[in-house]
Order: sequence, then C-alpha cells, then structure tokens
Amino acid sequence: MTRTATAVLCVFLLAVLAFVTGCSHYSFSAAAKTHISTIAIPILENETLEYGTELGITDALIEQFTTDNTLRVVGEDEADSILRGAVVLYERPVMSYDAGGNPLEYKVRVVARLAYEDVTRGSKVWEEEVEGWAVYSVSGDSGELTTEAEAQERAYEKLSEDVLSKTVQGW
Repeated sequence: MTRTATAVLCVFLLAVLAFVTGCSHYSFSAAAKTHISTIAIPILENETLEYGTELGITDALIEQFTTDNTLRVVGEDEADSILRGAVVLYERPVMSYDAGGNPLEYKVRVVARLAYEDVTRGSKVWEEEVEGWAVYSVSGDSGELTTEAEAQERAYEKLSEDVLSKTVQGW
C-alpha cells in the first residue's frame, strides 16, 4: 500500500471514529429535550351512547405510550403530565352498498376531545379533538377488517397514534 493510500485510509478511519464517538450520546428521544418524563392517562369520559368506547380508547392510549416509552405511564399522583378528555363522537355510517341496496362496508369513526397538561408547570400544552377511523366489510371481500369490533380497535389505534405523535413529537 502506498503512503498516500495509507494516509487516506487513516484519515477516513479517524473521521468515522470521530463521527461514531461524537454521536454516541445523541438521542432521538424527545424526552431528552424536556422536564416531562411521565404521563398519567385516566379513563376518558364517554359522551356517546356507545358503551365501552372510553375504555377502548383509554387502553389504546396507554398501550401506545407504553410501547413508545418516551413517557413512562404512571398514576396521577406521580405524573409530570396528564392526558384527560372525553369521547365525544362514535358513528358507523354505511360506506357502500351492493346492487340490492344492502350495506357492504361501514366506517367506524371516533372523536375524542383531549387536553394534555404539564402538571409541573401548571400549564396546558395542547387541547383539541382527535379522530380515528377504520372501514370494515361485512362480506369480507374488499378489506382485511370484517367486524365492527376489529374496526373499532383499528380506529382507537389510529387515534392513539395521532395523540402520541402530537404529544411527544413537538418537543
């Protein structure tokens, strides 16, 4: 190997080493940028006529935050922040009909009015309505979801993904 090639290789390896060690303490976690490290998610209120919707969405929110682990889910007395709210809409309109006028697909749509509060500073971080939805097919032909329960679960999951993103991505 020539001296020039050896020198270039050494400079390259030093650059790689400097990059790797310089970035070794960098974190993509949003929690590193704030004083908030925990969240409480009490059971949402249910302002709809659909029984259990508040429990399904609350469970989906807790699962989403637990899986993400940017904020640790804890009880209200231990929390740096709290996510409170209510389910304000549950609907299941028909999306398509067959030639005989029978429903083929339905859309499950849920809306929750939520507020995310910074407990340590006593301030509201954000407050708005968040929506989740999913379509299911009663015939099973056009979609992967074939029951209202499956569509509910997916709608709750979409809603909770949006809430997680809104809560931790803005830091």
